[in-house]
Amino acid sequence: MDEVDVARYARHIALPEIGPEGQTRIGAARVAVVGADLTAETAATYLRAAGVGQVFEATSLVSEGRTGQAFKNLPRNFDLIVRSGFDDTPMDAEAARLGLPMIAVRATPDAIDMVSFSGRVPSPDARPDTPFTAAGTPATNDASAVLAGTLAAAEALQLIVREAKPFSPRIRHMRLPLDGREPLVQDIGRPAQ
Repeated sequence: MDEVDVARYARHIALPEIGPEGQTRIGAARVAVVGADLTAETAATYLRAAGVGQVFEATSLVSEGRTGQAFKNLPRNFDLIVRSGFDDTPMDAEAARLGLPMIAVRATPDAIDMVSFSGRVPSPDARPDTPFTAAGTPATNDASAVLAGTLAAAEALQLIVREAKPFSPRIRHMRLPLDGREPLVQDIGRPAQ
């Protein structure tokens, strides 16, 4: 980090959870954000504001329902994928094939769900050519979409700062009900080796 970065991210660096080493990792990270909605836009905005070195966005083909193609068009040298929605079989399979950590987040009228695959062993047998069948876009309001994107960005930053590479394999699920009920955070297992 140069002097400008130190001044810009001084508040991050002052946090014991981040510090100078964590901010250096954030600055070196390359994150793909996949989605054509306010959730993905919010996640990309917060990742850039936090100082993530490179944020790649795939939106145009996603909005046309061709997410597998959008994923194949992204550069291959990224460290983490953040995506909005859960119904994207081709992208999930391609991420598994490459062994990339991924965060999937979905905002619905009732809750925000996020699943974090913090690490995977590359799986050459994954089928990235599986046809994509969208289950429809969940109805959301702008506030829940922004909150979902913010949570996805926070999870991504946590993975970048706290996880040593290679990421330790685990799957975590978080559900935040929007009606005031208790949130749920659970480790739901480890990816298949």
